[in-house]
Amino acid sequence: MLKVCMLASIYVCCCFGGGLFYQIKDNPPSIEESLQAYLTLDCKNIKTLKGITPHSHYKGKQAILQCQKEQKFLKAIFEDDAPTYTQMIQNNERSKYFLYYTTHTPRLEITPLMVAIIANAPRVFELILADSIKLDVFTIESSAQYDINRVISDEYTALGAFSLHDKVYDTNGVSALDLSAMYHRYEMFAKILQKGAEYLHTKHPQNSGIVTFGDGRILDTMLAFNESFLSTFAGGHILHYAARNGNVELVEYLIVDKKMPIDMLKAGETPLDAALNARNFQHIPQIAVALKLIELGAKPSEANQRRLNKLMKPSQKEE
Repeated sequence: MLKVCMLASIYVCCCFGGGLFYQIKDNPPSIEESLQAYLTLDCKNIKTLKGITPHSHYKGKQAILQCQKEQKFLKAIFEDDAPTYTQMIQNNERSKYFLYYTTHTPRLEITPLMVAIIANAPRVFELILADSIKLDVFTIESSAQYDINRVISDEYTALGAFSLHDKVYDTNGVSALDLSAMYHRYEMFAKILQKGAEYLHTKHPQNSGIVTFGDGRILDTMLAFNESFLSTFAGGHILHYAARNGNVELVEYLIVDKKMPIDMLKAGETPLDAALNARNFQHIPQIAVALKLIELGAKPSEANQRRLNKLMKPSQKEE
């Protein structure tokens, strides 16, 4: 019942100009909830759809028709309906990204490849991936191609967040490859890598899905593709990013299995400092990571020990 109420509230918010991804960091919906909300939306209530280019603007009846087309396309992907997807491609009814999200959130882009990953739709995923390439300024974009490296948001002016694994995550810089790592879609992750997706995140290292929600299997797949990944990602400071973003499993894997130095420095900070300095999207210290680092042998400074003691007092009182 609570879930139904949540989706209903998302639906109402959407109809009156709110966002499928909230611009607050406290309690945003998951991407699955946003997708389901869009599927239940009455397109007759849509007045306008606005993409990121001038030719992708629709008003009135055209907006309603575009919304209905997007819903059908989204449903085909979400339900792994390969025949319907193929038919829509043949009829030139596809969308490179879903305009409804871009209109109401604003400028956030959810692509068909992202939906296939989130929905765990392997048949449609293969069809979309086969039609995906790495597009850049030197590539002439074909009407039959998707950009494999497109991200949900590429600018901080369009803040958005979503929930995943009981955490809140920033939409900025998140690509299909990131989502495949975050959702632990191992085969999809490997295939997107092989297709040429970017993974070093020179612009958004803090939001790499490999680091924030990836596990040992994801990392090993990455290393099989590029054995120098640990030394090249963010200047070799992957442990700091994993600690800062609260990925306990990956922190332990990097130290125990990959033998990364537990007290290595990044701009004078140790991984333990990174776990406690709250320089992540929600500005929350990662207590579980800090405790795991200490368990594995990290030596807290006096300042870190005082801070950790202070952070743990409320939970101790509750117990």
